[in-house]
Amino acid sequence: MSIVIAQPSEARTALLASIVDCSDDAIIAKTPEGVITSWNRGAERIYGYSAEEMIGKRVTVLIPPDTPDDMQGMLARVRNGERVEHYETVKLRKDGKLIDISLTVSPIYDPDGTLIGASSIARDITERKRADERLRAANQSIDARTALLASIVDSSDDAITGKTPEGIITSWNRGAELIYGYSSSEIIGKPMSMLIQPDRPDEMEGILARIRNGERVEHYETVRLRKDGKAIAISLTVSPIYDPEGKLVGVSSIARDITERTRADEKLRAASLYARSLIEASLDPLVTISPQGKITDVNEATIKVTGIDRERLIGTHFSDYFTEPEKAREGYQQVFSKGSVTDYPLTIRHKDGRITDVLYNASVYKDGRGEVLGVFAAARDVTEQKQASQYARSLIEASLDPLVTISPEGKITDTNAASAVVTGLSREKLIGTDFSDYFTEPQKAREGYRQVFSQGSVTDYPLTIRHNDGRVTDVLYNASVYKDARGNVLGVFAAARDVTAQKQASQYARSLVEASLDPLVTISPEGKITDVNEATIKVTGVDRGKLIGTDFSDYFTAPEKAREGYQQVFSLGFVKDYPLTIRHRDGRLTNVLYNASVYKDVRGNVLGVFAAARDVTAQKRAEDEVAEQRTKELDRLSELERFQKLTVGRELKMIELKKEIVELKARPHQPVEGVSR
Repeated sequence: MSIVIAQPSEARTALLASIVDCSDDAIIAKTPEGVITSWNRGAERIYGYSAEEMIGKRVTVLIPPDTPDDMQGMLARVRNGERVEHYETVKLRKDGKLIDISLTVSPIYDPDGTLIGASSIARDITERKRADERLRAANQSIDARTALLASIVDSSDDAITGKTPEGIITSWNRGAELIYGYSSSEIIGKPMSMLIQPDRPDEMEGILARIRNGERVEHYETVRLRKDGKAIAISLTVSPIYDPEGKLVGVSSIARDITERTRADEKLRAASLYARSLIEASLDPLVTISPQGKITDVNEATIKVTGIDRERLIGTHFSDYFTEPEKAREGYQQVFSKGSVTDYPLTIRHKDGRITDVLYNASVYKDGRGEVLGVFAAARDVTEQKQASQYARSLIEASLDPLVTISPEGKITDTNAASAVVTGLSREKLIGTDFSDYFTEPQKAREGYRQVFSQGSVTDYPLTIRHNDGRVTDVLYNASVYKDARGNVLGVFAAARDVTAQKQASQYARSLVEASLDPLVTISPEGKITDVNEATIKVTGVDRGKLIGTDFSDYFTAPEKAREGYQQVFSLGFVKDYPLTIRHRDGRLTNVLYNASVYKDVRGNVLGVFAAARDVTAQKRAEDEVAEQRTKELDRLSELERFQKLTVGRELKMIELKKEIVELKARPHQPVEGVSR
């Protein structure tokens, strides 16, 4: 039954939970497969189990031994969108006592219309059954149809409502709409007193006063007014609703209409018409089968998939319309013997020769006395699913990587052709054997698939496969668990990538690194040394084990400059000819030029810096000697230039004097002024 509540979601959830919990009926929710997800106090009282004992268990716990599993049939009907109403059956209490119940089972859908579970409301009718037996013992004959109608009336939907402590209505379910005639939009926010007859003005206030005092009013019989003015008799249970701090925040009431017995026939006919509409609207072929294997009814989808009219189908053998008639017979016989079958594979043959792969879900259905009348079967078309499965298998077989599935016990359950190639064994010989038997390190292989079961997956797990001729193949396994539709882990799917060539290349690269005369080093983003080669050990005088994990900058005469260097690499991506001086632990110094760049993983994430140092000590010494020689030569040149300047100056002076003498000699002789001749 649906409940409409005009409150925020958290308050609404708390209110509905309280309403359900205070119901006298057993209100249970379960998954479409029958696993119990909620269990109210009414269920505890009726069945004797606590919620802790039952949540997570299958509802079949309540089915008596040697009794057909009618719940599977009801769940199958719910999965097909049906609603099972007022179904009378027998259940088993925790103390072993059998009880008669009247059961209503409804589908639960999420906001997108997807079926996510089923709800059931069970009412203990053991006492009523005993009363019926006493009546029969007293020779009071009662018609079977009348008994069925009485059962339907006795388990009709209740009006479940919520209100504030002051009596303002806050929630209003479908049962309340049916019983009182008001829709939720008309009534929510209005006072509950509008349902009270004028001659009982103080009745509701008296009930609410008892609730505010912490009492619970049970099975209180009174009269209420419907929207159309009609007075109806009801049986009322009223309970307080508390918030997590124990504060009274509202009141819930469950009202049962006890005037509806005369309408039972109309409800039964309406339910039958509704159920038939659902059956005809179903896209899945639906069929009912007699204990003799004859078809007793079909829907339109069955007519389409077989190409045969309803009139011609009814009365014929169910098994006649399949590619494997014997398998079809075995299927419905299993239903009669076990109570139900799930995902039973068959192939329907159309009269024109076309075939449709289907999975049948079927269960027995019974009359009001629990006698089996036949089988109800629903077929789901899985032709496309089967084709997709075959396509997926083709992809698996086409893979060059060895693929394997492993059971929780570590046994191989399936392999592809690549697995047969890498081990030298056929699929038949591999399946059923221990996965770990085909590796050079069996214990490590066992640890690997156990990690998958515990963690959900492993990535790049290294192993070495041994071929039956002794050859080995280095691989990296990527594996994860796979599950069924219910989320139960079935096993591990593992894919192996051959890295033999990659490993050989890695070893070759390592050999090149170690053979290098230049010191090579890798540095983490924190500036710690993560790996070195032999040349680095020689130039520092420190063992590899002591170098790894220490600060790169610790081995230079200018540590801060060394830090700035690798930080530049992380910021710029590289550096070229970065000058540093390495200090050997005995004090010797080595002048080097570093060339460095970042290195990354396959996703492009920077892992660290790779740096190579070129020893330029001899080069620097030669450069210093050349510089010194050049300085000396420049000094000598300066001296020569000074001498030359001095010599040239004297020569120029002599030339000038000689020139003056010549000029003087060339002049006529003149007396010197002031001297007489």
